[in-house]
Amino acid sequence: MFPKFLIFCAVIYMSSVCCVAAPQWDIYDLLDKLGLKSFSGLLEATGFMYKLSENSSGPFTVYVPNEDAFSNLPPSVVKKLQNDGNWQLLYDITSYHITRGNLSFTNWTNNRLIPTLQGGSSIRLNIYKNKTGEPSLMSASGATLIKADQVATNGIVQVIDKVLYNLPIDLASNYIQGNSRMRKLAMLLQISGYQDQLNRQNLTLFLPSDNAFVETGMNFTKFLTNVTLTEALFRNHTVNDTMYTNGLRILDGGFIKNSVGSGINIKVNQDVYVNGVKIAEEDIPLKNGVVHIVNKLLFPITIQK
Repeated sequence: MFPKFLIFCAVIYMSSVCCVAAPQWDIYDLLDKLGLKSFSGLLEATGFMYKLSENSSGPFTVYVPNEDAFSNLPPSVVKKLQNDGNWQLLYDITSYHITRGNLSFTNWTNNRLIPTLQGGSSIRLNIYKNKTGEPSLMSASGATLIKADQVATNGIVQVIDKVLYNLPIDLASNYIQGNSRMRKLAMLLQISGYQDQLNRQNLTLFLPSDNAFVETGMNFTKFLTNVTLTEALFRNHTVNDTMYTNGLRILDGGFIKNSVGSGINIKVNQDVYVNGVKIAEEDIPLKNGVVHIVNKLLFPITIQK
């Protein structure tokens, strides 16, 4: 019997076999054939249509959001993209979806970083396992791969279910220090000197907002006066792998382990809950992983012996 993941890969791949055999169109024309008109519009608006319609400038691998992905964009993001004064933002978002070379989904590896044309930012590839430990979902910067290896004369199109509009521009320590909702956490980070540990690659951080420290009975001063306790706070909210919410959702009812080996229970009820705490803001990409913001501590923090 074939492993389930190979069957999963075959299902994704079979939808593209006809294109793989004899590519007829360049990437720009292929998008039209696939009905991916919204991303084609971005290519036209930013001038990338010319680069992706020239065989001599390839090959490229382009991670293209489907039409539903554009329909599901938050209104605030749509407004920004439609503002003529935000051309640079439009350019950055479009270029972030484009990488050089031919990268088939069969060559994806977990936490692989692929440099994009945006410059300085990489797409993060993940292969997520379900509760039984079998790989069952492929992800590009938190977007699920839904149609793989659509082959063009000058590259490959990978169809995903989200627009990658939130670009990874910071390491974790810089993100915390620049976030106005995390003044308390930024203070603890400075006191503890834990920056280097948080800037390691391939981390998931469930970062407590300032609201997490105003729970009844919460004494913030004890963290300020105890570096060991503060380090325990960070370690309990850190996972040594990059888990976007599409990877968490397939673990509904299961667990992931934090950096001290304690289990974090995952529950999905439209929203994603970790140890009973709703993720208030999800899938914020970092250069070294991903952040989910929570408004309550996931664990009662005690000094680790």
